[in-house]
Amino acid sequence: MQLAKNLPPGRKTALMAMLIGGLFTLAVQIGYQWYLDQHKLPDELVGVVLPKPRGIGAFELVDHMGKPFTMARLKGKWTFMFFGYTHCPDVCPVTMGLMADVFSRFKDRPDLLDQTQGVFVSIDPKRDTEKMLKEYVPYFNKEFIGVTGGVGEVDRFSTELGVGVRVSPPEADGSYQIAHTSAIYLINPQGKFHALFQTQFHNAEKIAKLFDMMIKLFS
Repeated sequence: MQLAKNLPPGRKTALMAMLIGGLFTLAVQIGYQWYLDQHKLPDELVGVVLPKPRGIGAFELVDHMGKPFTMARLKGKWTFMFFGYTHCPDVCPVTMGLMADVFSRFKDRPDLLDQTQGVFVSIDPKRDTEKMLKEYVPYFNKEFIGVTGGVGEVDRFSTELGVGVRVSPPEADGSYQIAHTSAIYLINPQGKFHALFQTQFHNAEKIAKLFDMMIKLFS
């Protein structure tokens, strides 16, 4: 302290700034470690839950009933979201069937069912009209929501969530296939991208168990 008193005013200010900065850094580190300790993930959720929920920009899509589908529709519920297209021969019907199986396991758990929704977002808006989705999506679960929109808006929304899409060259009859991400996205009640069920987790019993763990941990 005697040394600090003998320092020139400029050096004294710099020293105080360094001390304050050091204390602030230490406080941040302690606070961050406390956060990690309080939010330590069970081993089963590592690789499923994102390190930090990611925000989603505003979007304007439409559901299979012709109603606007915007960020407001993601608020207040956990959303299981899958990106696909109705002409898909294999991955889409299998994954939609998987989602339906997951939701069937919530029937005896109204606490889970009441706070979840299933959404199918078409990555093929040129062919997947509201009418097409109205015929396709409820086949798997009558409560599921089919979503489409303008090509640019759908592309922007899927790209923001990291959905990989590759359209194959059209056949002679004009038909085409689309290679795409097969993961199921989980959006939290704040409308943020929270977790990702990749192919290795595509088991209805496992997904239902992991989701139950998330509800208890993050609600």
